[in-house]
Amino acid sequence: MNSPESKPISVSDLNNQIKNILENSISRFWVSGEISNFIHHTSGHMYFTLKDERSEIRCVMFKGPNQFLHFKPENGMQILLEGEISVYEPRGQYQILVKKMEPAGIGTLYLAFEALKKQLSSEGLFDSDKKQKLPTYPNNIGIITSKTGAAVQDIFQVLDRRAPHVNIVLRSTQVQGDKAANDIVEAINDMVSYNKLDVIIIGRGGGSLEDLWPFNEEPVARAIFSCTIPIISAVGHETDLSISDLVADMRAPTPSAAAELVSPATNDIFENIIGFERNLSSSMKRYLQIRWQSVDNAKDRFALQEPSRLLQKHNDRYNELTKLLFQAYRFNIQTFSSKFLTLYEKLHALNPTNILSRGYSIAYREEDQKIILDPEDLQQDEYFKLQTFKGALRAKKTGDKK
Repeated sequence: MNSPESKPISVSDLNNQIKNILENSISRFWVSGEISNFIHHTSGHMYFTLKDERSEIRCVMFKGPNQFLHFKPENGMQILLEGEISVYEPRGQYQILVKKMEPAGIGTLYLAFEALKKQLSSEGLFDSDKKQKLPTYPNNIGIITSKTGAAVQDIFQVLDRRAPHVNIVLRSTQVQGDKAANDIVEAINDMVSYNKLDVIIIGRGGGSLEDLWPFNEEPVARAIFSCTIPIISAVGHETDLSISDLVADMRAPTPSAAAELVSPATNDIFENIIGFERNLSSSMKRYLQIRWQSVDNAKDRFALQEPSRLLQKHNDRYNELTKLLFQAYRFNIQTFSSKFLTLYEKLHALNPTNILSRGYSIAYREEDQKIILDPEDLQQDEYFKLQTFKGALRAKKTGDKK
């Protein structure tokens, strides 16, 4: 505790500390009491005092939350509310910031609803991945509701108008009262045992929270969750929310809306069929166009032409190659002939006989037939052979070289 000598804090700091302590240490809570000094301000906010025999506390419920109230708060009314502590620093006043509010009798049911909702949610009964898909075009539809209620008549009217071809199986059951929950569970089991249904609608028309309570019972919730047939819950009006709505595979705001979910209108079906027909026709046209294009391309290929045209094409190619072969042959013959004549002329010019025909002669030694290139290669009085164009002579070296 601060001593007089310590530095004092301001009123604002004190209120701020009180605000932090209260708002952070007290979590959201439920409290019951009597309404007094109630004011519904033109801004939409509600201001009142909640009291009991020994104490009271100020409360405020802002426009956002209070627009969902199902009753009109009044002075002297016993209520049950959920809220949290809020401190208004400028005045140093604390109050309850109200989030939810119910009349006291209904408040007990609401607390039970919230507790069961929290429990089942933690167990995964509301998980979207555990919900079954509804059939697009069901043929056999089960209905669990009272045979004397308005809900069943609404469902029949919608189905008769939109899908008169479907088979309807009604399992009448109690929809309110102490025995209703057990009767609903038995009805679900009966539908499963029947084993011919594609989908089930379960629900009733509108009513008070007490009237709708059987659909907030835990046995009913677990029976819906365990059902192997898809279930649509249609309990009360659009603003009513039940445990059955949360655990079912699909929630419908009203019984009539549930009937519409399981019965696509005949006109819609015909339009879908026409759409499928158009898509199929378009796809077939595109496919045939592609195939015909492939055929046209194949017709132009060499292997698929007419045999006579194919033979003519080969014959033309044969004639062309033959012509080229003869041209190449003549060219080669001419080339080789020219080269041959040139070589022949060169050989002819170098032939010794041709040289002798022009008056020349060749001298040979008799011993070894070697050509005599120099007279000194012969001895004095040595005989040698002298070859002329028309014959050979024997001669002798007689004199010295001059």
